[in-house]
Amino acid sequence: MFQTPVRALVALRPNVPALVLTATAVSTVVFTTTPFLVTGLAEQFEISPGRVGLISSTQLAGFVVSSWGAGRVLRPRRRIMVMAVVLGMIANATSAIAGFEVLLALRFASGVALGTIAWLAWAEVFGEDERVGDVAVIGPIVGTIASPIVAAVIDLAGPPEMYLALGALHVVPLLFVSSSRLTSGDRIRAERHRPRAEALAAMVALGVFTLGGSAVFIFTSSIAQGPVGMSAVTASLVFSVNSIAGIPSARFRGARQHAGAWIAVTALAAATIAIVHHPLAFIAGMVAWGFGFWMAVPAAFSVLADHSTYPAERAGDAQAYMAMGRVVGPMVGGLLYDVGPVVLGLVGGLLMASAGGVMAVLARRPVARLSTA
Repeated sequence: MFQTPVRALVALRPNVPALVLTATAVSTVVFTTTPFLVTGLAEQFEISPGRVGLISSTQLAGFVVSSWGAGRVLRPRRRIMVMAVVLGMIANATSAIAGFEVLLALRFASGVALGTIAWLAWAEVFGEDERVGDVAVIGPIVGTIASPIVAAVIDLAGPPEMYLALGALHVVPLLFVSSSRLTSGDRIRAERHRPRAEALAAMVALGVFTLGGSAVFIFTSSIAQGPVGMSAVTASLVFSVNSIAGIPSARFRGARQHAGAWIAVTALAAATIAIVHHPLAFIAGMVAWGFGFWMAVPAAFSVLADHSTYPAERAGDAQAYMAMGRVVGPMVGGLLYDVGPVVLGLVGGLLMASAGGVMAVLARRPVARLSTA
């Protein structure tokens, strides 16, 4: 059942190793699952949805640690990918039987695996617009198919069964170990270099962007089933529509431009979802967010690469800054959601819009790269 998204990706014949392709697809399923688990875990452990949001924060904390540190202490190698996939398998499978406190620790371990996989995937294509599209499109395609499946499994079985399914899904990338070779290790220098000031500003902006976005997105399912009045199944279908909207923008192979404007589109979409509690507004916001996000992120990566002396070194750094935003986002979102969805939408939207402003300024002052290493 969960292999369907992988088959859909293979049909597109992307120009990335199959190991990277499938590992990234599995990671996307893990991330897709989190918003749908909030309500079920709150009922299972008899705690508030705001506290359950900590599973996202701890998972993303692990993501920060690995995506930030991997590029500093590791070289992109196939065995590193295998170790990350195996760690993800163990962390997800054992999450099915854990109490809440142990679950948080296991989600941290899952985040370490996810961050390592993301670092390897983006390091493989960073600075190459055509191949960036091959990695970027994985998210919306997998999300399109996975959202209703995830919602159905959780609704019919429960969170423990969902975690068992996620653990089993990690077997798929291991089938491609012998046939895949990573080339990014040949391009990345052994020594590390400090980012330029402009590159640092771009990475901070990416962190603020994901902070505001994750603060809202982690509660979109709760908003849909709460003030908007949708059923869980209907909400999952809207999540699929959100992913479908991102396919053409993620797959786009031309020059990635206008990062600031596309970030502004996602900011408006996030605010609409949280503030205007009407099914049509919710659907429109999710569609705009899906399309705008996958135009915004690769365009922002292009801005970062243009302002980096060694672009490939910034691949893991960018993921880490974005992950730091996602760590803080659910915690901030939980506090704001308790106050009210409208407050959440206003604060989240403004944070995202401020990041768009920084990207717009940087895009007007391109700096030639001194090296492609």
